[in-house]
Amino acid sequence: MLFVEAITFATLGLIVGSFLNVCILRLNTGRSNSGRSGCMSCGAQLVWYELIPVFSFLGLRGRCRTCGSRISHQYWLVESVTSLLFLLVWMQHFSIVMSACALVIVSLLVVIAAYDIKHTIIPNTLVYALFLTALVAHIYFSSSLPLIDLVLYVALVMVSGLIVALPLGALWFFSKGRWMGFGDVKLAMGFGLILGTYKGLMAVMLGFIVGAIVSVFLMYAPKVMKRLSLSRRGTRFTMNSEIPFAPFLIVGFFLVFLFNVDVIALSEIIYGFIL
Repeated sequence: MLFVEAITFATLGLIVGSFLNVCILRLNTGRSNSGRSGCMSCGAQLVWYELIPVFSFLGLRGRCRTCGSRISHQYWLVESVTSLLFLLVWMQHFSIVMSACALVIVSLLVVIAAYDIKHTIIPNTLVYALFLTALVAHIYFSSSLPLIDLVLYVALVMVSGLIVALPLGALWFFSKGRWMGFGDVKLAMGFGLILGTYKGLMAVMLGFIVGAIVSVFLMYAPKVMKRLSLSRRGTRFTMNSEIPFAPFLIVGFFLVFLFNVDVIALSEIIYGFIL
């Protein structure tokens, strides 16, 4: 039974991931998310066996059946990541309603990450949808409270969001947007609404750590590979390169939300082990 549930969630993730690809590609283009999918190069409509998540990409060897142009790796990556995240949500053993909220949050964050990677911007519609999902979930699970207590609770949730967004907001303000986009600030506020103050700050902190590690890798790995004669290319990233930050923040969020990673507790364990 558990195996069937796991396969169901993973398969649902593949299907939803396929739809998220459509959203990512058509968002802010004026095109509707409905209608038949087609090749981005020749416009040929895709038949059913070209629309199977991940497997169609593998079967077609990453090329359009009609014109032979390359298919973006975004398709199978988004589908695979969404499937994995849906499976991880299932492993949390949430209630049905909580699972539904978690899956909506996961889907929104996947779209935000992919869109930011492509366009280095976070659409307001996605962030506001994240806010709305978090607030609706809080109100639903606290609906048994008296009205005045419910209003106070929602107000405290909003304060948590503002506190978590404050460090990134300060970076955005003092750098005049050079170090941090305001979309990242709003995204961090969403983390605070969902996770609360402490875990929201942990998610942001982990995002900075992951971002620092990846940035150093992007700057120096190509150079190292060139010196080892593994590649003829030198480094292409510098300290002035613009790297989307939302994906790192979102990785930090998932580390807290799905794995309950605590930076402070982890550092204390490492420190105690060293001593």
